[in-house]
Amino acid sequence: MAKIYESPDGGETIFERDTLTGKRILIEKPKRPEWHIDDHEFSEIVHTANEGNKTLQNLLSKLKLVYELSRERE
Repeated sequence: MAKIYESPDGGETIFERDTLTGKRILIEKPKRPEWHIDDHEFSEIVHTANEGNKTLQNLLSKLKLVYELSRERE
């Protein structure tokens, strides 16, 4: 039974695919801090906020403020 190893993100995430069944198994994924948000997730958060989610709008406003304040200190 032959296996193919794939990585859709340049080696951070690795999948093993069985050549007979096509079944794909996650072998390794990146270890990221709990607060990490990838680009796709962030886009989805912004999209949801733009659709009227007030909680996300408020949190994004606070995030933007903290980010701007932290840049001023550099």
